[in-house]
Amino acid sequence: MRRSRQSGGTQSFIVVVGTAWAAIFLHSCGAPPGALDPAALGPIHAAPRIRVGLGKYLRVDSAAVVFPEPFLVVGRAGVLQREEGGSSAVALAWEEGLRVGTRVHAETSVRLTSGADGGFEIGGVHYRGDLVLQRDDDRESRAPRITLVNDVDLEDYLRGVVGKEMSLSRGEEALKAQVVAARTYALYEAKMKTLATVKGEKFDLYDDERSQVYGGRERESSTAIRLVDETRGRFVVYANRLVKTFFSSTCGGHTEPAVLVLGEGEDIPPLRGAPCGFCTESKYYSWKAEFTRADLAKKIWGPTTQAKVKSVRVTKTLPGGHAQEVGITVEKGVKEHLLEANGGFRRRIDPRLIRSTLWDSIETVEDRIVISGRGWGHGAGMCQYGAYKMAEMGRTADEILAHYFPQAEVKKLY
Repeated sequence: MRRSRQSGGTQSFIVVVGTAWAAIFLHSCGAPPGALDPAALGPIHAAPRIRVGLGKYLRVDSAAVVFPEPFLVVGRAGVLQREEGGSSAVALAWEEGLRVGTRVHAETSVRLTSGADGGFEIGGVHYRGDLVLQRDDDRESRAPRITLVNDVDLEDYLRGVVGKEMSLSRGEEALKAQVVAARTYALYEAKMKTLATVKGEKFDLYDDERSQVYGGRERESSTAIRLVDETRGRFVVYANRLVKTFFSSTCGGHTEPAVLVLGEGEDIPPLRGAPCGFCTESKYYSWKAEFTRADLAKKIWGPTTQAKVKSVRVTKTLPGGHAQEVGITVEKGVKEHLLEANGGFRRRIDPRLIRSTLWDSIETVEDRIVISGRGWGHGAGMCQYGAYKMAEMGRTADEILAHYFPQAEVKKLY
């Protein structure tokens, strides 16, 4: 999910790929083209595998990975290379083929696997599952590069997500709701192939706020493992389809329709927003951001502009009160420049300072523009601080999810 969320904790499949993957993804080549909706439910007999792009290793020249256990390099025709593993790093690069250690393979994608749970380490972080090494050319220069992808069991993936998205010390039922939402979001993205379609990526999810924050084994704990195990196979569904279960830290009083605030998701009842009176205790519930008028203009139009922002006003508002569009005028200018409030304005300026698009006031004070607002994040889907409060009030995970995704239900699919 493209999400500008910063959560209260920070702010989403075992090895049978071939026929099992096809069985899980009902829109595969076995079905007539267009006959089935990718998000529609079908028989899932075990946790699927998902592919997570490792953000620091997207389209890089080279990388070094450690496999503690013996591992195989597998290509299109089978095993290409066998290695003993150990503590020494293995170099990965593109050299007229994919180089693994001292050998170069005439492949554009290979899988490095060390068995059921051997895993690997890169950049000081340990991961479960396999490492997929892909050629992935630079988007501008078209020079050959490599991208590293963690191919991992969905339930193992979630163990590395829940502690990155929320604090494990608060509200167990809220945490279970988070796990179910993260599981549903991850499988929805994998089935819909969103990143491949929109971004041209060769994986299902980013490992950061662009999808869900994933910390590999480093973020696993006994609590995280238990929460995932106790909610195993549970998903948020509506009309026999998976829901794209967005979430953000603090909604500020009302969540918003996802299609309007993010341009993603679907116009269905679970994603049209819901009132939330539960996040008022969040430290992000109210905030103030200030910018000089010259700095604001530079953030919008680039560092060379000589313009100064004269005023900023909300021109369109979403049902829950968040701004959808802003109008900006500059000194000595006549035209009002219209920008989409979240992606075109907030994220372009600084989403760490303009924490949401729910603004109580925008004022011009001498040479400064002062924005006072509420909440943190895009405001679609589940409000994480609201979930904490609902859990403290005795609500169950299913009740929390039912509140933030109206008319949806939680189903166990495997």
